[in-house]
Amino acid sequence: MAKKSKGVQVSFLGGVGEIGKNMTVIECGEDMIVVDMGVSFPKEDSPGMDAIIPDVTYIKQNIKKLRGIVLTHGHEDHIGAIPYYADVIKNTPVYGTALTIGLLRRKLDKDAKKCNLVIVDEGQTVQLGGIKVEFIKVAHSMAGACALAVYTQGGTVFVTGDFKIDNTPIDGKKTNLQRIAEIGAKGVTLMLGESTNVERRGSSTSERVVGQSLENIFNANPNKRLIIACFASSNYRVQQVLTLAHKYGRKVVLAGKSMKAMVDVASACGELHVPKGVIVDGIGKLKPGEALILATGSQGEPLSALNKLSKGEFNKINVGSDDVVVLSSSPIPGNEKSVYDVINALFRKGAEVIYDAMNDIHVSGHAYEEELKLMLTLVHPEFFMPVHGEYRHQYKHSQIAKMLGIPSKNIIIPNIGDCYGVTSKGIRKHANVPAGNTYVDGVVLEDGEALVSDRRSLAEYGMILVLAAVDLERGVVVGDVDVVARGFNLTDDGLRNIKNAVIDSINAADFDKADIDEYARFAKKAVRKLFARDRQFPIIIPVIVED
Repeated sequence: MAKKSKGVQVSFLGGVGEIGKNMTVIECGEDMIVVDMGVSFPKEDSPGMDAIIPDVTYIKQNIKKLRGIVLTHGHEDHIGAIPYYADVIKNTPVYGTALTIGLLRRKLDKDAKKCNLVIVDEGQTVQLGGIKVEFIKVAHSMAGACALAVYTQGGTVFVTGDFKIDNTPIDGKKTNLQRIAEIGAKGVTLMLGESTNVERRGSSTSERVVGQSLENIFNANPNKRLIIACFASSNYRVQQVLTLAHKYGRKVVLAGKSMKAMVDVASACGELHVPKGVIVDGIGKLKPGEALILATGSQGEPLSALNKLSKGEFNKINVGSDDVVVLSSSPIPGNEKSVYDVINALFRKGAEVIYDAMNDIHVSGHAYEEELKLMLTLVHPEFFMPVHGEYRHQYKHSQIAKMLGIPSKNIIIPNIGDCYGVTSKGIRKHANVPAGNTYVDGVVLEDGEALVSDRRSLAEYGMILVLAAVDLERGVVVGDVDVVARGFNLTDDGLRNIKNAVIDSINAADFDKADIDEYARFAKKAVRKLFARDRQFPIIIPVIVED
């Protein structure tokens, strides 16, 4: 357990040194809050997993101190882990804006009754024990995003959350720079600043630019069916598509469960305005120029609506030369192959495909370099920690902070598990807190790391199954040894060596009491030695039966 601080203490359970899985713990005295509780999605190094969520051992250890969970916004990398930990945080108040809580409630489904979900307004302040949290409006790629000012007796911590500075937002709600400047003028002890787009020079583009590009596509293709894929959570993008569809007399079919859920939740809380009669249940007899399909799957997800459309597997809709497909997003790093596989499949079907590499049909919801500079200037913190990014993003953000006059000794690049105490005397690293990855494969896994390691070995080296019968009275192998190899190139010499190694190891074993498990361990060790010298590490599964 981390050493208690007289000031404010910050611990990182996710979202630093990585993209996604955001989760930060802020403590002062006997009070603790959690900022966000996100998920990240598996890549090649975690084969077959459904999701990766933060290890919450530290939360469990300090559950009596937990006063509340505060959410910056409703993206999966900020709220996606909560359903997996509903039993851990039951009865703990969870605060977020209307859209954030609406999406979370939908995700929790029946478990929503376990959680105390509380809707707050932008600009509202909540009291959580001895800690106060103010929600400050910021622009992002979805509505309801907020920065947080966390007021404690040990000082003020300012959490930017995901943000951009959009002067022409779709809903007219700009980043509240005036309030942020006021908070900065009163004095901010520590700022946690998102670093996702620090490598991009200049300032981000307004969401309205996408609307202009989409309207050009509507105008250029009056007689073709439009299929537009975007993140379901991008309610501003969805809003522009629905508005344009109504303007140009097209009916919209929502394709994908998450898209339908987003439209339901966002319209219910007033963050999405659906023109009357624009959404229909199916294509029916609509001509191509009268129809628009708004789909999930812009990241090439295997079970998404767009992927199924590209294979002709979605509601008997056949994509062809009468279709223009628009991917209104950029591939998330690691998803490029999946995305381009879908694009290739759509081109093969004769469709015209428009994607971000060619057109202004997507803008980021994250601040570029100049916006990050402005935020740092307004907040002007005594101490600064770059978060929400891989190490290179954090490093570049720290260099910007240094350039703006924050002393090097006051800038810390945190890692997962790090715990820091901040007092009037400075910032000090405490003992690390329990942290890391917890894997989900249908259920939350107790020992996911071991399972992932096995799957990596299977993928890289294959598997060898050894079956032998043993006379337990005499302690010798009876009959032949069967060897089954999968994903592994086994030569005749290799097969012979494995059989001999198993026989020799078991026959040479000397036990006072016969034990099948011990024989299995001897056999496994003998086979592993054969391959270790060639630096090959297949999964070895010995099966010993009594003769």
